[in-house]
Amino acid sequence: MIDIKELRALRGPNRHTRHTAIFMVLDINEYESRPSDKIKGFSDRLLTLIPTLQSHGCSIGKPGGFIQRLQNGTWAGHIIEHIAIELQCLAGMEVGYGKSLSTPQKGTYIIVFRYLVESAGLKAAKDAVSLFEAVAEGKEFDVNKIVSDLKVLREEDMLGPTTWSIVKEAKSRGIPFIRLNQDSHIQLGYGAGQKRIQASITSNTSAIAVETADEKTAVKVYLKKAGIPVPNGRVVTTQDEAMDAFNEIGTAVVVKPDVGNHGNGSTINITNPDQLKKAFQAAKAYHPDVIVEEYVHGGDYRLLVIDGKFIAAARREPAHIIGDGKSSINDLIKQVNSDPLRGFGHEKVLTQIEVDEMTERLLSLNGLSINSVPQEKQIVYLKATANLSQGGTATDVTDEVNPDIRLMAERAARIIGLDCVGIDALAEDISQPLGPSGIKVVEVNAAPGFRMHLEPTKGRPRNVAKPIVDMLFPEGYIQVPVLAVTGTNGKTTTCKLIAHTLKYSGKKVGLTCTTGIAIDGNSILTGDYSGPEGAGIVVREPTVDHIVLEIARGGIVRRGLGVDEVDVGVLLNIGEDHLGTDWIESQDELCMVKSTVVEVVKKTGTSVLNADDNASMSVLERARGNIILFSLDPENPKIKKHIREGGTVIILDGRNAVIRTMVLDIIVCTLEEIPITFGGIIDFNTANALAAIGALHGLGLTLEQIRNGIMTFYPSANQNPGRMNLFDFQKYKVLLDYGHNTDSARALARLLPRLSPGRKIGLSHGTGNRTNEQLIDYGKALALVYDYIMLTDFDPRNRPLGETPKLVYEGLIRGGFSKENIEIIQDPEKAVDYIFSKVKKGDLLVIQPDELEPVMGQIMERYRQTITLPT
Repeated sequence: MIDIKELRALRGPNRHTRHTAIFMVLDINEYESRPSDKIKGFSDRLLTLIPTLQSHGCSIGKPGGFIQRLQNGTWAGHIIEHIAIELQCLAGMEVGYGKSLSTPQKGTYIIVFRYLVESAGLKAAKDAVSLFEAVAEGKEFDVNKIVSDLKVLREEDMLGPTTWSIVKEAKSRGIPFIRLNQDSHIQLGYGAGQKRIQASITSNTSAIAVETADEKTAVKVYLKKAGIPVPNGRVVTTQDEAMDAFNEIGTAVVVKPDVGNHGNGSTINITNPDQLKKAFQAAKAYHPDVIVEEYVHGGDYRLLVIDGKFIAAARREPAHIIGDGKSSINDLIKQVNSDPLRGFGHEKVLTQIEVDEMTERLLSLNGLSINSVPQEKQIVYLKATANLSQGGTATDVTDEVNPDIRLMAERAARIIGLDCVGIDALAEDISQPLGPSGIKVVEVNAAPGFRMHLEPTKGRPRNVAKPIVDMLFPEGYIQVPVLAVTGTNGKTTTCKLIAHTLKYSGKKVGLTCTTGIAIDGNSILTGDYSGPEGAGIVVREPTVDHIVLEIARGGIVRRGLGVDEVDVGVLLNIGEDHLGTDWIESQDELCMVKSTVVEVVKKTGTSVLNADDNASMSVLERARGNIILFSLDPENPKIKKHIREGGTVIILDGRNAVIRTMVLDIIVCTLEEIPITFGGIIDFNTANALAAIGALHGLGLTLEQIRNGIMTFYPSANQNPGRMNLFDFQKYKVLLDYGHNTDSARALARLLPRLSPGRKIGLSHGTGNRTNEQLIDYGKALALVYDYIMLTDFDPRNRPLGETPKLVYEGLIRGGFSKENIEIIQDPEKAVDYIFSKVKKGDLLVIQPDELEPVMGQIMERYRQTITLPT
């Protein structure tokens, strides 16, 4: 048996693709020694089940390539990848990308493939494994059932034609979108630039107008008073009242619920009392109030009005069959459904006709059943309305509509108050003026479907999504810039420095990082929000006009980036932290993960990279947009080359932070004017400041705006809590800093002697989700930093309590640290209190917490008790 060890959806750009993808880890067990050519009859059985696999090109790049791989021998993971892709294609979700990757664990493979509908993609992954096993073992497998189930998921979860047309139109204009639920609730644009839709209902749509439109009788009253022709009729609540209305009208009638949609409970062309009784009961089942109105002869038309303007019209015909004098209605329905233009749900231009309660009721009213044989050329209607989703057809007649009727439709929309409305009317000839046309308005729809206009059965398609987007964004979409920062160290400080500068420049900033989410400088949520969840919260915030995202490795690996594109992507550095986790085994693979941030930069955007970091520069070719490099060394050859090629760099030249091009040097400020560098002592914060300058310059801020922000951002517990916060306790100093990996420990080893000549005492911890080797290496690095160290277990993750500090302890010993100068207290709160008892005059105490707030509270309480303020 094959074990699925991991299965999840990557919902944004990731290390494998810029698109959504399913990520699966498989242990193929015995099939590691049984590739496809070693399983007798495997290829033939597989191709019998899924013959369309023959079109897969695979690595050869042409149809039949995958078949060659099968015949020559390929492994289960690779085959499952192709099966999962093809199952989705067979279910009407065309995808093509996939890859299978080996891992250091024998028999374990990573499978990645595209999906269009997440639920269907996840199911296709599981089904592909089951299908492979069935083929390998020579067992029966119902592919048609699987494909049918995937189609159901597609229809349940995929955006419908109306919503997708609006989204596609918005995307063509560079407007991002977010799906807010599993239905059709969509946000177009980010932050303050956003608008929302639910299918064709928009954020501009009047709630009163929607409610009015849903009350069919009230609508007709409003329209009739305004001189718009409507059918005669009235609302009834009892069968006797319905019969009175029928006799009063004196002609064929329509019976339908007063509130409803999609024709549910509706019956047309009722000509006798028996039909009326059945129709009344059908309508009554949907709503206590029932409409009985005259049946208007003529064509069924949908008139679409958007933003007060007539946009399109379609003539619709309900699902029907035409008798041949020989075939039953059931057989004729099968013939109609065999049309290649008809499919399940929305997968094709036309929808297959399903026999349901409405169909059986309509047939019964006409003395027919599903087995009846209609006369030759007899038209038998199977639905009460002409909805395409119920098998109806549509012909575009936009150019045929008489100007008087166009004006009438626009007036009707304004009278009801809808910004997007579908007006249902019956008319003999819609090309004639109002009177001669015989037109009467029977309903208005507050959420009209666009499918009949986008893909009519006959006639010219109309891009009816365009006027919707024009209406929502009359002056065009005002971009809300997104800046994303990643790296092994320095992300939070750089993000907060950028956000501070933007706010200082008058922007309303949404910031998400490892300490929480802030909106316009106000803390909204605390905790680690450096993943896609945090990004999602900020881009949905309707008040912000700039967005700054800290992007952690884990979020990219496990769920993908939280946005599809960014205006500025910053890559600070790439250390070896986290190697050996999440199937990232080498720094090259880690570089691929981190490079995602600069790969999704817009063509008109800016990528900012660290020229002093070889790992970051290894992905330079993957960066998009304008490239800005930053460096602490003005003689860095990569910097000089970039300048010669016409690029922009941010460098430290002497004591100045400088924006340099081939023709110009712009001094931003001196190191002494950048508070987070401690006058240039903290080189990693100097690098962070240069990166921030590059990001802000790439965004287009003025020199004055950049300078003001950089010079007023302090390493304080208020502006940048937990990042190089130095407290002077008069007799000794306390440094609070979040750093907890090997690279940060090495940086402290360079920094601390410059901060204080006294003893260095540390309260540190390892992070439980690192490998044993990484925790030991971290201990070795700490051995170069401190004179005395206490270890606690701030962040055990999935390890047993106490295991992590023991591994760090082992590293300290290997690094030559004296056992006498190491203590372990597993409880973090007790450890913080105890470490203060070890501090002497002139010492520098460094505390490196995982959760900031409780530790900050303990420090501030001691600070208030200890500090003597000047009188």
